[in-house]
Amino acid sequence: MRTIWNLAFFSAVILASCTSTEYSTLQRRHKAIRVDEPIFNVKAVKLADSTVRLSFVGSPVLRTNGRVIRHVECAVGPNEQDMKDIIVFSTSNAGAPGVAQTVNIIGSAAWDTRAARRSTECVVDVSVLTAEEHLIFRQNLKYEAAEPMELTPFTQAVSDTLIEVGVIARRMFVPTGEHLPSSENFRVIISDAKGSVLFRSDFNQAFLSLMSTVEPQITGQMQRYTIPWMGRDMQGNRVPDGTYKAELIIPARPTPYRSSIEVPWPPK
Repeated sequence: MRTIWNLAFFSAVILASCTSTEYSTLQRRHKAIRVDEPIFNVKAVKLADSTVRLSFVGSPVLRTNGRVIRHVECAVGPNEQDMKDIIVFSTSNAGAPGVAQTVNIIGSAAWDTRAARRSTECVVDVSVLTAEEHLIFRQNLKYEAAEPMELTPFTQAVSDTLIEVGVIARRMFVPTGEHLPSSENFRVIISDAKGSVLFRSDFNQAFLSLMSTVEPQITGQMQRYTIPWMGRDMQGNRVPDGTYKAELIIPARPTPYRSSIEVPWPPK
């Protein structure tokens, strides 16, 4: 069983940057609380036009009084002494059909000032606002190489006996000649701590030999790929409780897309 769901951006805001150190009006309604640990990990990629693309995927619900995230923005600069630009993240929620809890909040922003174009790395103070709270955390970001598609892995507990393992794929650009050689569009390989493969989603599967595109095709759009796992190996035996490694593959040609994530069993 394999599912792919298009992600709808239903909570978009205008991407912006400025040279003011003032936080937005929404932020000033709350007293800011600085937290030591990141609420989610921000990823920074420098594109061919020198624009810096910042992105994150995380839980839309915090373990705080405010709980639901309403707004995310950040102060950003090439170093801690020069964080003069403020950019707002465009956010959307990715839901899983049949599951009451939202899977993730997905954020994206473009930093495109002169400071961004000259930078080789950056520092961000990320502001996360709920109805009642304003939390800030800092991250020092090294730029990652721009890939045709950016993968963010995730797991989602569906029940006590079922977990979804997947990636959220964001299209950056479409390379020449990229395609899928068969009807298999996503593969999950789960191994134990010793590296022994316990589960492969392509095990004993007969895929059609047909050429198709790798979705999404439009720059900036995202696609959610998932495969369910019931905590069983390829012989149908239940696996012991523990933490496993999942290798996540979109089997594109000429170059597959790969990511990995730890998978807890039983689901948490």
